[in-house]
Amino acid sequence: MPIASQLNSPIREPPPLHISRHRSDTFIENNAIDRFRQITNAESNNKAAEDSTNGDDHSYDHRDINPYRRKVGEIVHDERFDVFILILIAINSALYGVATFQSIKQNPDLISDFEKVDLAILIVFTIESSMNIFYEGKRFVRDGWLMFDLIIVIISWAATEVKSLQVFRIFRAFRFLTKVQMLRNVVVALFSVVPAIAAITVLLLLILYIFSVMYTQLFKNFFEEGYTTVNYFGRLDLTLFSLFQIMCLDEWSGIAYEVGEQDYWAWLIFIIFVVMSAFVVVNLIIAVICDALQILRKAERAMLFGLSEDDAGEWEAKDNNNNEQVQTEEGRIQQRINDMHRMLDEVVASQEKMHRTIQYLSIVVNSQETKNLSSGSKVMQ
Repeated sequence: MPIASQLNSPIREPPPLHISRHRSDTFIENNAIDRFRQITNAESNNKAAEDSTNGDDHSYDHRDINPYRRKVGEIVHDERFDVFILILIAINSALYGVATFQSIKQNPDLISDFEKVDLAILIVFTIESSMNIFYEGKRFVRDGWLMFDLIIVIISWAATEVKSLQVFRIFRAFRFLTKVQMLRNVVVALFSVVPAIAAITVLLLLILYIFSVMYTQLFKNFFEEGYTTVNYFGRLDLTLFSLFQIMCLDEWSGIAYEVGEQDYWAWLIFIIFVVMSAFVVVNLIIAVICDALQILRKAERAMLFGLSEDDAGEWEAKDNNNNEQVQTEEGRIQQRINDMHRMLDEVVASQEKMHRTIQYLSIVVNSQETKNLSSGSKVMQ
């Protein structure tokens, strides 16, 4: 085969620069994802084996149950079923709000339609609880969230018979707590710090009582003498309510100004009470709740990685302290990726130069062969 024919054969175009970079990035990402899947699959298998050994496995794939219960478990644990129940809870809650409108109350047909929809949703919730009882068996009574759902359903059925209990039907909106994981975490965190919150509440009540007695003794006759427009401190119960209003920072300055017009030094007592109650004690409660959420986060991380809570806390502290080292390692990896991109750029550029050179040579050889053919035809003539 002539050289010119070989040179004139179609030449494969080199891949564009962005395609080469995309292929390299995809290769690196795929390797990382494969490695992550191998690790997580191994951890999941180990966790499933441990749960099965300890008898704590809630997954229907590892439980020795009959096919019917297994099928029911597949349904109640399906994400689509959970989404369906969440939608019904949202619709039911919205209907209770709409039913309070005066135009709805005065329309018997709409009230009848509302009752029918409400009954249909309640039947669905009852079927869901029955399926959970059938699937979980004895384990059902040990699950607080499932028991909470069952209690809500029972109260709802009781409300259909007793009109005085109909107001409690709105409690079905609390089922959001059992279906949304983030809300469940907040509830668990709150219950875990009940003793601390109780101690802070006792401290707050003690402060309220001390200042109530003080305010009642100092400003008891201010309303009778016309110094205040409202009887804020005439009795101990009125003083407690007024101090609760001040603690909530609800127009407390107006009360302070009325009292301060008679006793100019009274502003100091108001400031001390506001700082101690509204700023210090209330923020203590917020700090305790935030600390509980942090502990819950450590517990979740411990369960995720199979560590104890102490180990998880140490691991988190090390992780926070080694942020700079992690960033340095990420910088090294990024530098290597940049070097690979630069090498790919050089390879693509050399391919383009070679492609142009081959095209030039093919043109030269073609012109030379054309001249030879034309000269040979002239000689033959």
